Amino acid sequence: MSENNIYENLLGLAHLKVDAVAIGERKIEISCHISVQSGSCVCCAKSTTKIHQYTHRRLQDLTIVGKEVYLDIRVPQFHCDDCNRYFSYDLPFADSHKSYTHRQARWIFELCHQQPFTEVGALVNKSHQTVEDIYFAEAEKRIDVAERFKQVRKLGIDEISNKKGKGDYCCVLTDLERGIQLDILPDRKKATIIAYFKQLGDAFCDQIEVVSCDIWEPYILAARECFKNATISLDHFHIIKALNESLDATRKSLRKAYPKVEEYKKIKWLLFKKPQNCTEDERTILQNAFQKSITLEQVYIHRNRFHDIYKTSQNASEMAQRLDEWTTIASKLESPVLDKFVKTVRNWNENIASFADTYVTNAVTEGLNNLIRHIKRISFGMPNFEHLRLRLLVRST
Repeated sequence: MSENNIYENLLGLAHLKVDAVAIGERKIEISCHISVQSGSCVCCAKSTTKIHQYTHRRLQDLTIVGKEVYLDIRVPQFHCDDCNRYFSYDLPFADSHKSYTHRQARWIFELCHQQPFTEVGALVNKSHQTVEDIYFAEAEKRIDVAERFKQVRKLGIDEISNKKGKGDYCCVLTDLERGIQLDILPDRKKATIIAYFKQLGDAFCDQIEVVSCDIWEPYILAARECFKNATISLDHFHIIKALNESLDATRKSLRKAYPKVEEYKKIKWLLFKKPQNCTEDERTILQNAFQKSITLEQVYIHRNRFHDIYKTSQNASEMAQRLDEWTTIASKLESPVLDKFVKTVRNWNENIASFADTYVTNAVTEGLNNLIRHIKRISFGMPNFEHLRLRLLVRST
């Protein structure tokens, strides 16, 4: 086997014949030609063997032993006598007007998963803009949004900040069973969410069994309108977080009103700790604080009772009834900070109580949002929303 045949077998590209190889310090230049002697007219599709001339293309291929590989290819240009048309042979391993092979583009795409475009550009000797164009072109080929939604039964809806401090949020959709992000929307407005779900079709909307989201009214209203067969369950984490904020707000108001009272200092995490997990000394510290403020003790007790409702309710009907009883008692405490939470529980009692039937939370979505943060971090920000979306979808499969 000749040296040229070795390179042909190594390259493994259709109809490519190697003429000469020049190995430099950093590059391997391979002169070659296409062995095809006929082509089909792009206009009439008739075959012709008449070669008008040869054109040349220079393509970058995968690196070999640390050296960049460039293919200088002589490509035949045919002439169709019937149409009087000239057309060049289309290389099956590279797109027209591109300076790289398909496999080089795929390799660049894979490199971009964990690195900024500028770093990948330095590795493959291309500008960061070229690397970016390659990445997003490959991403669009790989994403089939309709296919991603076919298996979804339990849907998570959440948001993530797009531009910190700007009140700018994206809406993130997640398959809670498979643990993947399905798509990301540019905002969390009700109209945007409904329009998106409607365009996915009635079959998709009918197959959704459970929707989990936080206490954001547009999510709940959009889910009610689109998913007639679904149970809407408010995420346990967000409910407990809102309750904890009420308890902490009570503590903060006492600290502000009585800055010199030692009993109100350094008790934040003790208030959040499960009573059964507290040591004897920690219980004493809490009891001393409660002796100074009955309101703090009452909010603390009601917070723990609310936890018990979540833990011990057997079904949604029982939980809804127990929540009604809890709000009736809690509203009598005359605590402004707790009253806000009580109002929330009353407004969304049914959706909170549905947790006892579904046991579905949005924890998967919260965890997967870290992938978005990672993408934005390695990209040094992502001002173009569509680019952020593409990077997310190709990573979340």
